[in-house]
Amino acid sequence: MKKSLLWVLMGLLIVSMIATFSLAGCKEEAAEEEAVEEAPEEEEAPAEEAVDVAGRVLTIGGSQNWIKDVDRELAADFEAETGVVVDIQVNPDDQYQNIIKTKLHTGEAPDIFYWQSGIALKQIPAESVFDLSNEPWVLRLKDWARAGATIDGKLWGLNIWSVDGWAMLYNTGIFDELGLTPPEDYAEFLEICETLKSNGINPIYEWPSDLWHTPLYMNETAAVVNYNNPGTYDKLNSGELKFVDIPEFELCLIQLKELADEGYLGEDYMSGLWSEAINAMGTGENAMILVYTSFQSEVVAGYPEAGAENWKMFPSPLGFTGEVNVFGTSAGGVVQLVNKDTENLDLVRLWFDFKTEVENLEKFYAARGDLGNPSFPEVDIEPTEGLASVTESVDGNFQMDAQGGVLFFDQMVIGKYIEEMLVGTSTPVQVLENIDTDREVLMELAE
Repeated sequence: MKKSLLWVLMGLLIVSMIATFSLAGCKEEAAEEEAVEEAPEEEEAPAEEAVDVAGRVLTIGGSQNWIKDVDRELAADFEAETGVVVDIQVNPDDQYQNIIKTKLHTGEAPDIFYWQSGIALKQIPAESVFDLSNEPWVLRLKDWARAGATIDGKLWGLNIWSVDGWAMLYNTGIFDELGLTPPEDYAEFLEICETLKSNGINPIYEWPSDLWHTPLYMNETAAVVNYNNPGTYDKLNSGELKFVDIPEFELCLIQLKELADEGYLGEDYMSGLWSEAINAMGTGENAMILVYTSFQSEVVAGYPEAGAENWKMFPSPLGFTGEVNVFGTSAGGVVQLVNKDTENLDLVRLWFDFKTEVENLEKFYAARGDLGNPSFPEVDIEPTEGLASVTESVDGNFQMDAQGGVLFFDQMVIGKYIEEMLVGTSTPVQVLENIDTDREVLMELAE
């Protein structure tokens, strides 16, 4: 009897334990099910609605030689992706700067506008420019790209260009055939020019009618002067020193006039055009040309049999009697600034984010054979033979040119003065005096 009662009690205890564990298990399952049911509620939290920008217009201003087909292609890609219409407003090279300055003053400037990097940025009032320092793509820029677009510690522009300079590109095939080697100084340069001319080859292709080019000889001269005499740029920018005070500038102009008078620029050089430069070199009619380091790639594309991929460069000898050991380079070419009064800052940011995507950067630089060292490290370009040779020639001594370091170095205006000198209506000294007069007025207005 006792044993039966004991078994009954044990049975009841087991049943009770099973019930307890079952209840706990049910609670856990219920809790898990409840958690599973609650989870989707968190995932389904309402997201912020994307702002519809389709149909809105983003305006961009640029000088005609700064805007290329690839810029318009990228604008079309951006419009297809976002619905934003990109209105690219192009102005003639010789009018662009004045047009932008006027529009900034009247409040009619585009949302984004192109400008020369370096010291030239100071021609724009600081209150007209939006500070881009905190934009997400800034940290990816190469140091030179940030430095050349920074004024007083603030990043004024997005640089999608390259750092480059202007050196004398020469046809190595012609040089080898005539037993010529790169000159050590201006005297040897003259001898080379005479040899070329005597053999029926025009020594140098030049085009003064496109006013921006001839001042580039002075631009390169300035880099050497500032290197040999540190502080020259600072003195020019403060007004302590004038262009006419620098003998190398006068000598540069005297030598340029000598090259023209001796026929080394060609009989019809005054009618030369930049648009004909590739043809002028590709046909072998001209042996040398003052260009940027990637120009030969454009000749290769137009004249694959010309051997332009093997051409080399040396620094311009104008302005000096001895050896030149400096290659003057830019502060980074052209940058894109943002109008501080823009009502489309959200579109500007969308555009800059789009432009700085690696895929779009690669597309841009692939189409721009005229640009060398890219501003973003994700894009890699093999240096041309021209860049490699001029780098070796100066032992890597690159120094900032006048475009990057001198206020109001206006190539279009200076080019007009040089054109007058070349046709004999003024002298080298008068060219420099005219430059100084213009700069004095501009510096007073800038104060």
